[in-house]
Amino acid sequence: MENLGVILLNMGGPTSLDAVRPFLENLFLDREIISFGPLEFARRPLAKFIAKKRAEIVKVNYAMIGGKSPIAELSLAQAEALEKALAAHYGSDVRVRVKVGFSYWHPFIAEAMEALEKDGFTNVFLMPLYPHYSKTTTGSCFKTWRDLHRARGNRAFSVQSVKAYPLEDSFVDAINERIDEGLQLFPEERRAGVTLLFSAHGTPVKLVEQGDPYSFQIRATMEEVMSRRGDGLPYHLSFQSKVGPAKWLTPDTVDKTKELAASGVRDLLVIPIAFVTDHIETQHELGIDLREDAAHAGIEHFHVMPALNASPKYISALAGQIIRRMERRARLRPTAYSSQSPNDRSTS
Repeated sequence: MENLGVILLNMGGPTSLDAVRPFLENLFLDREIISFGPLEFARRPLAKFIAKKRAEIVKVNYAMIGGKSPIAELSLAQAEALEKALAAHYGSDVRVRVKVGFSYWHPFIAEAMEALEKDGFTNVFLMPLYPHYSKTTTGSCFKTWRDLHRARGNRAFSVQSVKAYPLEDSFVDAINERIDEGLQLFPEERRAGVTLLFSAHGTPVKLVEQGDPYSFQIRATMEEVMSRRGDGLPYHLSFQSKVGPAKWLTPDTVDKTKELAASGVRDLLVIPIAFVTDHIETQHELGIDLREDAAHAGIEHFHVMPALNASPKYISALAGQIIRRMERRARLRPTAYSSQSPNDRSTS
């Protein structure tokens, strides 16, 4: 292997208030994330209508966190840190490049693919910034990649990927490091009684019934985090960001926060377990809206753990996944490897 191009996959976010509406439209055009059922034939006009209707409300939320999503800058920082880690591992033997590829805004997955192809990279690793697999996130990104690669005749790249890494050692350690940092924000005399609330993006229950492993992997990560802590802090799991009338995973994060307050909890640390890069759902939904709900419910000390972002431990988790799989690939015949689909890769 003389070159290695990595694409960090994520949803992306609007880079200005003017970008909110087209960002939302792109999101609602994704068949993997939202179903229109019998109205599927009208997806494009419906996506335009819904995006227009919601854009002004969503713009207000983005204005409260700086007028844009921070996810682009933070993802680029993750890419830079990962490129340095991989370059240090491979040395001068392998030319390494790490790009960011978003589903719904710039830089798009197609832009990352084109940049690597232009620079002569033939070996590509698709690295989701989603530690837990769902067809609505990683699955959607992989489908976008497959469609783009097939349009090139499947000849441009030899592709490797990982579907999920909910129990990756360095990933779990990175979460615990962030929790330790978060606990320091509470008065020293109250730290031993802080309640931990792990909040993950919800999914429709129908997806779980169809076999989507996301919610099970979320719980597995949470239990592994707590088993390594051994500090006896009470902890709970909840789900946020519900959209539409369908039944979603419960308990809802707002409802759970109110329930905990009613039971006497006064010190709460919220852990965005499924989000490794800060964006609107960590900074506004949790950091602003949930903070207000918690205060009204009686929570006295409330903090939201920052996402992992470019945490050295998290970057080590990403690098470890890539290095191990590329070494495994080197032991396989190229023809046996390169014909596989990203969705055929093993998960850890």
